[in-house]
Amino acid sequence: MNGHITKQLPETPTAAEPTARPLRVLFAGGGTGGHLSPALAVAQTLRRQSPTAEILFIGTADRLEATKVPAAGFAFRAISVHGLAGKWSLRDLGKRLRGVLELVSALPLWQALGIIRRFNPDVVVGTGGYVCGPVLFAAWLANRPALLVEQNEVIGHTSRLVTGFIRLAAVISEASGAFFRARGLRTEVVGNPVRPAVVDTTRADAVSTLGLDPARLTLAVVGGSLGSSPINAALVGAVPRLANEAWFRDGWQVIHITGPTRGGGLSANETHTLGFPYQAYPFLDNIHDVLAASDMVITRAGGTFLAEIAARGVPMIIIPGSWPADDHQTRNAQPFHDAGAAIVITDAALSPDRLFTALQEVLPDADHRATMAAACRALGHPDAARRIVSFVEELAVARR
Repeated sequence: MNGHITKQLPETPTAAEPTARPLRVLFAGGGTGGHLSPALAVAQTLRRQSPTAEILFIGTADRLEATKVPAAGFAFRAISVHGLAGKWSLRDLGKRLRGVLELVSALPLWQALGIIRRFNPDVVVGTGGYVCGPVLFAAWLANRPALLVEQNEVIGHTSRLVTGFIRLAAVISEASGAFFRARGLRTEVVGNPVRPAVVDTTRADAVSTLGLDPARLTLAVVGGSLGSSPINAALVGAVPRLANEAWFRDGWQVIHITGPTRGGGLSANETHTLGFPYQAYPFLDNIHDVLAASDMVITRAGGTFLAEIAARGVPMIIIPGSWPADDHQTRNAQPFHDAGAAIVITDAALSPDRLFTALQEVLPDADHRATMAAACRALGHPDAARRIVSFVEELAVARR
């Protein structure tokens, strides 16, 4: 089998083993932080509540889950699967053709079945992304109960395909749940699960960890796990104008996650000239510290990250990504806009001038920010991961 393993996996129990063995849960989800983060959130909550539980992740060897899952302390196994949805281009033609060959040969399905046979999970949890397809199909073939965690208002391509293989769908709203209910599936509205650290981290600890000034307010700019060139460019163009405002120059600081390949942050010389604290990073694992330290966030509209921001109750400027064919980021942002928790700027309208105007509207007005923060917090579901764990345990008990 293709792939690698980072921890020793338990073999299928023999008849001599006691029946009250630890709970075993298999997670499938990755490719992007939006699919991986909720899986880690549920797994970490499960480990807190059931320290003896045995947890295994399935993902792909060339995406971020291959490093992030072992770093979080969980066993990981890779299978060979590549996505086919979305626009095709010459740049990714090789991966697309490989995905077609994998589909025709059913290689990822056979790999997933082999892992399920060895690990013998009580429950399989899928959190989206193309890796979920073969894993949840394999769970169905192996008669293992599975549940799906859907993070977006618009149901993802893979989630639409796996409805026949799951027992339960955990969704973020009644609107997104309608798709699954129409197909006769048990559907629970729980919100998006967030990692315990997102809720537990204090501002004081976060400011200290990041080396920020505790006397200043913090503007965080996060364009997703891969970064955003348009957001980077708009920020770099807007910041010099902000630096001319005394209230910003003397009272705020910026932490900017540029993306590992996007570039576009301010240089050290530019920062020194502008005269206020500014930190740029290509990527940070401890994004929970960034959120805990933040008083305002500029962000894309990935469902998972919006849920983490809502759990902290931080006002936002949201720039939904325009590339998804189903425009799900716009739908994700809409409830925050409607509640008064966020200013929404489309990709087409984004510019340094437009971003500066939005920041000037909110940053100097503490009352406005407090109102937005309260509205954001009201949309949060900090207990979502705990509720999903309860469904996992319920399915496991029913199977046993």
